Amino acid sequence: MSVKKDTIMVVGMKASGISVASLLMQHGHTVVCYDDSNERISGFEYLDKITSEIIKKFDYIVVSPSIPPEHTVIQNALLAKIPIFGELEIGCQYLDCPQIMVTGTNGKTTVVTMIEKLLSLAGFKTKAVGNIGYPVSQLALDKTKLDYAVIEVSSFQLEYIDKIKPYISVILNLAPDHLDRYKSYNDYVICKRKISINQDKNDYIFFNNEDGLARQFINFTKAKGMPVSTSKKLSSVYIKDNYYMHGDKTLCNVKLCKLRGEHNKFNLLIALNIGVLLGVCDEHLVRLIKDYTLLPNRIEYVSTLYGKNYYNDSKGTNIHACRYAIASMEGSVGLIMGGSDKNEDFCEFFENISEKIKFIAVTGGNAQKIYNSAMKMGFTNICITNTLKDAVNILSKKDVNNVLLSPCCASFDRYRNYNERGEKFKEAVYAIKI
Repeated sequence: MSVKKDTIMVVGMKASGISVASLLMQHGHTVVCYDDSNERISGFEYLDKITSEIIKKFDYIVVSPSIPPEHTVIQNALLAKIPIFGELEIGCQYLDCPQIMVTGTNGKTTVVTMIEKLLSLAGFKTKAVGNIGYPVSQLALDKTKLDYAVIEVSSFQLEYIDKIKPYISVILNLAPDHLDRYKSYNDYVICKRKISINQDKNDYIFFNNEDGLARQFINFTKAKGMPVSTSKKLSSVYIKDNYYMHGDKTLCNVKLCKLRGEHNKFNLLIALNIGVLLGVCDEHLVRLIKDYTLLPNRIEYVSTLYGKNYYNDSKGTNIHACRYAIASMEGSVGLIMGGSDKNEDFCEFFENISEKIKFIAVTGGNAQKIYNSAMKMGFTNICITNTLKDAVNILSKKDVNNVLLSPCCASFDRYRNYNERGEKFKEAVYAIKI
């Protein structure tokens, strides 16, 4: 990437776009912005339209993660051979601390916050940024002195990287997701691999040894491979006979952890092993195991009403995440699915459906698609409801131990984001009357 004072177009003026435009201007670049909406933020120069001739005036383009590859700006830039970078690339260029980058289909935010908490307990100055909601460019703009930046990285953010080189990269798991954006699952996987392509022998890549595709990442990087498993002793911290162990030392029983599910045992192991690599003592490892609680909308316990437990997993926006949530439930489950479609194959979900699932209520933009897939695969304990509240009310009357919202879908058909959907679910639960 050029270090001269370039003329740069920033595309997409939400949080990440605003941050990266401000950062580039702070460093003396000429920045012109473009956004599909008619909203204009003071302090920035805007383009009202894009043409192939206008594109040629810029040294490079910086795009926000939400900008899809088929966007007019992207297509024109490719034709004009103008370099394209993501906000992540620019933000990381201006960070002056080692970077820990976490990617995967599910669990990214959980692991990033676990690492942040553990390092903070040990006295390191650190901050969780990136896809978690705080742009990397804003962190660079703040000029906060940190020991480590812990960065959640989505596939969208990895699409246009160039020289990004984390000290530690993490690949948690891989499953079909965002197939409305990528031509194939393989394209999605290839995009994820970019997290570690610039790492060298002095860097580290932690990966899920029980995920076949995640294991293969070690073949595409020079970084030192750090496999992690919940069933084998492959790392410094591991699980043996229901105890977390550090080498030959016992840390604590797994029952002292507040988290549910095998996937969260793995998430903790990732954070704990990164902590050990960075010099965190056993006392702080144990504190993380015992004290960490999940963020809202991630298999979040809501209430127990009339003998049923209600769980909000609104963040479960793909089949892989939904299966994790179901596996963490004790007893039978009434499941709520549906939302904004991401081109997932729901026939595969119903072909291998858990025996815990006794009834499903579907609602949202792709409700009919999910219902049709269930019928095709012979699962008939399912109905379509008009609203999320209707789905909750129907399942509240079914003979199940747990009612679980884990929609397998994005939320944009009806809600601003998964947080709003989770809040609406909780409101519906609290309003139940039998």
